[in-house]
Amino acid sequence: MIMTKQIRWLPGTVLFIIWTVMLILNMITPLIADDFFFSCRLYIRPDGMLFPEGRLRGVLDILVSIKNSYVSHSGRVPVQFLVQSFTLLPETVFDLANSFAFVVLVAAIARLAVPAVTDKNNAFALSAAFAALVLWQAPAFGQDYLWQTGAVNYLWTITVTVVFLTPFYNLDVLTHSNQKRMACLWFAVGLLSGWSMENQSATGCAVCLLATVYRLAHHDQRRGVLIGGTAGQLLGFALLMAAPGNYRRSAGYGQTGIPLGLIPARTAQYTLSLWNELWWLVIPAVLLAIYTAVSSKCRDLKSLGFLGAALLCHASMVVSPSYPMRTMLGTMVFLLITVLYSIHTLCIRKYVLSLSCVGMLIAILLQLPAGMGDLLALRHLTDARSAYIDDQLAAGNRDITVPIAQAAKTRFHPLWGDALSDLMQNPENERNVSLAFYYGADTIRGDPNPEPSDS
Repeated sequence: MIMTKQIRWLPGTVLFIIWTVMLILNMITPLIADDFFFSCRLYIRPDGMLFPEGRLRGVLDILVSIKNSYVSHSGRVPVQFLVQSFTLLPETVFDLANSFAFVVLVAAIARLAVPAVTDKNNAFALSAAFAALVLWQAPAFGQDYLWQTGAVNYLWTITVTVVFLTPFYNLDVLTHSNQKRMACLWFAVGLLSGWSMENQSATGCAVCLLATVYRLAHHDQRRGVLIGGTAGQLLGFALLMAAPGNYRRSAGYGQTGIPLGLIPARTAQYTLSLWNELWWLVIPAVLLAIYTAVSSKCRDLKSLGFLGAALLCHASMVVSPSYPMRTMLGTMVFLLITVLYSIHTLCIRKYVLSLSCVGMLIAILLQLPAGMGDLLALRHLTDARSAYIDDQLAAGNRDITVPIAQAAKTRFHPLWGDALSDLMQNPENERNVSLAFYYGADTIRGDPNPEPSDS
């Protein structure tokens, strides 16, 4: 073994560095697009569309918005509650919490991937660094990790799901726990995991059901936690999928049911999209999982279980009429766990992980200046736009024209890819109306020109 001396402070130091990097990136990322939409009280228009009708004033407005959204837009109740709650708080609160959520995900991945090895502190620290560096290669970095609406929908939901699934893959984490209390707690965590994100929640249901049936068959005394967690996960998923808004939103894309005839074409299209973005992670995950399962040295099927979760997370997207890059995060996380777990199970030399970390660190350092430049340009535009709106309101002008954010140049930008937009030229568009409510203006019109001007 290359690393034999245990460095107790190493895991904490690695996680602190990761948190600091994410905090810096979060602090220079402004509110944008749907963030303003969810800062409003939402109602259902006569045409059935969800639309803003004024700034949020408190929790009651959030609950009314969630009820309307459940009926007309989406069943992700816990997600929307968090998104709208953050809009009532200073941006710094979200920046701190969101950076912490990323660290929790990294730590949960490392915890799942590191078995009982002799140099556990060092292995955990190295695995955490590897996990963070892989996650930083996400094709929709800005949408998944920095954009307030996107991060809660994608980063936070996969974090909850990975934390929830930990005892289903490794019951040893519960050895010293009070089983009744943990069963109640895991029911609550499972409820949040199931009621969060459709494809990830479906994956969570499959994993926890299989694990629970296996433990029941072997009469494991710790199975109560798994039963409680599974019940919560299934209930959460049922509440998520029962929302009429899911189907109304799909109908807006022209899909009124599960299009069985389109599934083969979608499977090919979505798989090609995933391959184009994550081939560099898919190849080692598949090869390592198969070798770990058939190798006479270990014959460990758990790596195939992680790979199966990744495949299910991806395959369940075929019922969706769209496959934006940000939705690849769940699949990416399970592929990452597959790779890390296989490497540790096969006892592959630590320098393989170390060299991989160095290579990915160089790659991210080469991309970071342009990425931060993209974010700073967006921050400069939104700050200037905010100051201009305030000046116009102070001067008595309540019908204002402001510049639309320019096209994203890097994947760090919240509007990268997937046809996301900042504002429209039409002041009656939902995003323009939301921005007008946010600042207290009557109308705000988007102008593709770079400099703001009076309407």
